[in-house]
Amino acid sequence: MDKDLDLFKKALRQINSDRELKKVKLSDKALSFLVDSNVPKGVINFFNYISFDQHISFKHVSFYQVNELPGENLYDTNQRCIAERLLIVGWGSNGDLIVLDLENLKVGYVFHDELWEDESVNPRDILINLKCSIGEFYYNAVTVEDFPVDGYEAEKYIENN
Repeated sequence: MDKDLDLFKKALRQINSDRELKKVKLSDKALSFLVDSNVPKGVINFFNYISFDQHISFKHVSFYQVNELPGENLYDTNQRCIAERLLIVGWGSNGDLIVLDLENLKVGYVFHDELWEDESVNPRDILINLKCSIGEFYYNAVTVEDFPVDGYEAEKYIENN
């Protein structure tokens, strides 16, 4: 996860946000949620380093405040993601969920409209895995011109790359 931390920090420098990010302690609630969800220790350590007081926009995609992860993942319609070991970490330009697959530590999109409108759908069936780590994902979001900003673009991106 050291490589991911370095890439995430590079991505932060790329966005030159006017907002100053203030580091905040990982809350007990967030830590308990991550541990209870069997998030690998390396990922928890990564989140500890990137726990800020606000969400972060990387051009057209966003990263949640780490301390908001329990609420986002345990929200009524989103619970199926964490049940399938897909940790919601952010959102794309159209609201598609950015998830970290805890099985392989790769990031992708889950189509939010299908997840929220069809209670029988398995989130893994609507996951578009971009086969990149969390650091690579957010770094690519600010450095790769045609990097996908939602699930639909991710499908096309995978076909062409």
